[in-house]
Amino acid sequence: MSMLRAPLKDQQNITPPSSFLGAPLTPPPTCKKNFTQASRVIALFKDIQAGRHAKRHPWTEFQLARGEYDEIERQLRQDDSLFGFVKDKTRYDYDGRKNQVTVRMPTSIHERFIAGVEQAICSQLRLICDGSNGAAVFAQKVEPARCTTIYFPVDDAPPGKKSKHEPDASFWHEDAYYPGVIIEVAYSQKKKELGRLAEDYLLDSDASVRVVVGLDIEYGNKGSRKATLSVWRTHVVNTADGDELRVVQEIADEAFRDDQGNPTNHPGLRLQLRDFANKELARDEIGDEDQELVVSAEQFCKYLTKAETKVQRQESLSRSLIEPGLRKRKRSETPPEQITSSDEAKYVEQEKRVARRMEDNDPDYF
Repeated sequence: MSMLRAPLKDQQNITPPSSFLGAPLTPPPTCKKNFTQASRVIALFKDIQAGRHAKRHPWTEFQLARGEYDEIERQLRQDDSLFGFVKDKTRYDYDGRKNQVTVRMPTSIHERFIAGVEQAICSQLRLICDGSNGAAVFAQKVEPARCTTIYFPVDDAPPGKKSKHEPDASFWHEDAYYPGVIIEVAYSQKKKELGRLAEDYLLDSDASVRVVVGLDIEYGNKGSRKATLSVWRTHVVNTADGDELRVVQEIADEAFRDDQGNPTNHPGLRLQLRDFANKELARDEIGDEDQELVVSAEQFCKYLTKAETKVQRQESLSRSLIEPGLRKRKRSETPPEQITSSDEAKYVEQEKRVARRMEDNDPDYF
């Protein structure tokens, strides 16, 4: 069965290619614009790479000047090590409408908790896969994608300008352009942004994203272990000016764990199989054979408590010890590749072509 062959982080044919990989979008380094925030974003990425970010806020926003996001990408491309680290290990969003970058730094608890929730959903999808009807065929094409990047077009923006989001978890049908289900785990400042994020996911995808799930595990009062669930979906509303596609919060901060850390009597998260792809695709493959998937309050509490315990016990966990006097030797560093004069000429010419294109077509750089 194809559903859980491997994580989807390498599945490139679903998400549009990262703008990191295309031709440079910025003017050459000689541009006189003063992009102050770009240097701060790059500095934060370097701190994360070096492990110096432990005391930083887990949700950091940067308001950019026009063209500054492309400058961030240009600077990243100049540092191969940092570029690879940011692409593979960090999580950050770009709001093309607000021209704002948000750098996320989820904790180990968040990552372990979301892994448990993802596993609970995947196990139910596996059971559906065992059938031979349309629901089974559909479920076999659904895979977890964790924080695979999603790109959305930006209204009233130059062609090619996109917003970029990296959710905590997502589930994709292999024939769908966007994920059907997105899950975000909230912490303090991020909780304030969950409603806006849900609107971006649901409306910018034209309702191809069917449901956004928010899990707030950042206990509001000191000493409290309360955790809550929120769910957003789209609905068509009839107005005097015609029909409107709106986002409705079906479940709003309802507790699945109480202040003492015990599961509540909340029914938990209830999803339909059709939620995992856009409605046209789901209708064609599932028909009237829809099935329900449930993650109970007890399961949520189990995964969250397990994540917390694992982190709290970190120092006491078993690990190997080497014999006294045994030395460790790593490979010697490979000398960096030298840029030849022909390479340098090629890069200079490329920058000139980019500059000419910007002058001719892009008002961002005037």
